[in-house]
Amino acid sequence: MKPGSEALRGLPVVGECSDDLLGRLNDASDLVRVGPDEELFRAGEILQELTFLVVGQVGAVHREPGGKRTMLDVLQPVRPLYLAATLLGLPAPAGALTVTSARLIVVPVAEIRAMIRDDTALGQRLLDHSLHETQILTEEVYALKLRSAVQRLAVYLLGRVHESELSPARFVLPFEKRMLAARIGCSQENLSRAFAALRRIGVETQRGVVLIRDLTALRTFAAPGHPKNTK
Repeated sequence: MKPGSEALRGLPVVGECSDDLLGRLNDASDLVRVGPDEELFRAGEILQELTFLVVGQVGAVHREPGGKRTMLDVLQPVRPLYLAATLLGLPAPAGALTVTSARLIVVPVAEIRAMIRDDTALGQRLLDHSLHETQILTEEVYALKLRSAVQRLAVYLLGRVHESELSPARFVLPFEKRMLAARIGCSQENLSRAFAALRRIGVETQRGVVLIRDLTALRTFAAPGHPKNTK
């Protein structure tokens, strides 16, 4: 099934192409619907298609020799999966496993490369997108070094709150806690301890609902170098 021009226009990078290029992209692409717990590809594969996650959640996973899978991150739409590795022809840095039902648009890498040759603006947009992703990953790596798991959880929770929102703030976590542990880079056990630590400054959770009673206190706690976050 073809995705259609409207769906393609909603994609990052390629959505800004001309009508002619979008038509060409539509002819080469496929719209795929998959259920939860479906393996899209494994770590180390050389990917022949660029996969855009349109709807749903995909886990970045590492498969251990015994078959156990470790969740490294939760990827959410709308985004291309492992753009740099795919276009460079490098091994996928992690596997991809659907967490929920998902809708994907897949495009042959050969067609993307041909379109880049024909449209230099597309190549520039792909470069800009890749550099932006690199910047985000660099910030996440530094956060792992500068902040404890408790602090990273505080930063994540603050990111779910609108700037204009006053205390108390309330929202629903977008996925279950084992996925949240992967998102902030810690084990489930450490995540439970982190939530327990945040209760002391007014963060409450019940069945996926988070209540932050004092946003100012949480922001202070989340700041790099805060003495309570050095352990």
